[in-house]
Amino acid sequence: MFKSMNSEGIRFDLVTFGTLINCFCKMGKLDFGFAVVGKIFKSGFEPDVLILTTLLKGLFKENRVRDAIELFNKITEIGYTCNVVTYGTMVDGLCKAKKLDEAMHIYEDMRIKGLTSDVITYNSLIDGLCKVKRVAVAQKFFMKMQAQGPSPDVYTYNVLLDGLFANGGYKEAMRLFEKMDNDGLKADIVTYNTIIDNMCKSNNLDKAKKLFNSLPSKELKPNTRTFNIMIQGFLKKGLLQESENLLTEMLDKGPTPDNVTYNFMIRGFFQNSKIDKAVQLLNDMVDRDFSLNAANTSIVEDLLAADGLEGKFNGLVDKILPKRQSKGTVTTVELDV
Repeated sequence: MFKSMNSEGIRFDLVTFGTLINCFCKMGKLDFGFAVVGKIFKSGFEPDVLILTTLLKGLFKENRVRDAIELFNKITEIGYTCNVVTYGTMVDGLCKAKKLDEAMHIYEDMRIKGLTSDVITYNSLIDGLCKVKRVAVAQKFFMKMQAQGPSPDVYTYNVLLDGLFANGGYKEAMRLFEKMDNDGLKADIVTYNTIIDNMCKSNNLDKAKKLFNSLPSKELKPNTRTFNIMIQGFLKKGLLQESENLLTEMLDKGPTPDNVTYNFMIRGFFQNSKIDKAVQLLNDMVDRDFSLNAANTSIVEDLLAADGLEGKFNGLVDKILPKRQSKGTVTTVELDV
């Protein structure tokens, strides 16, 4: 297309070049993107900060972190004035690469130059810090947002809640959740999934159930993950009927059960000797092209070895177990029930 436009005498400008580079970066064809930069210089232009930021995003997307750092250093050495988006791109890419010290150095450089970090940059830092278990530092950034701005958004709360729960800060996380409500920020379904999941894991199933049942009154619709969390929570407590009721609700009203839902329920039926119901779900799994996870595959194989059970499975084994071998992989789900 580039050669065709050239041969037809179409005049390129920075916007056209930038669009082309953006397309190449999204396609993972960074060499072509940098070739276009060469064409920009040959055409008498200079790439602007937007184009260079696009290249930085492309490098991070392809996990070429060192190349991104080198390009950023060259940009600043040459004398380009980087904007909030450029700095934010660097912070986000470095955080995702778990290079938090480098990310905070970029953030500090940004601050020294008088640029105000936006909520996206802070979210990247808080998320990255939580994922490397530096939750205390993440909390300091959160408090800085509250004191100086920009105000934390729902995503900020979600990543910090997740980080606190993951690092043993259940009580702190619950206080943060309450603060979110007190500050008038409306939690989304991701927030509630995190809270409900950790209530279940912390032996607070009754509270989790109450919160789950309250979602419609909050104008929130539970998604498949929400149902899966509750199903697993009930199964861990041996409440098979409660789990089955939720599955029935999903089948009747939605949301649509996924592979995780089926594997949870099949495990529950097997463990409670409800073989007929397990077989029914296995048939549904075949129809939906779902796969058994490793734990359930082992249970099916053990049951087949038992006397008198082969007939219950009919041709299911030929449809499910060989399927596992032909695809070469099995969907693995941590059941913990």
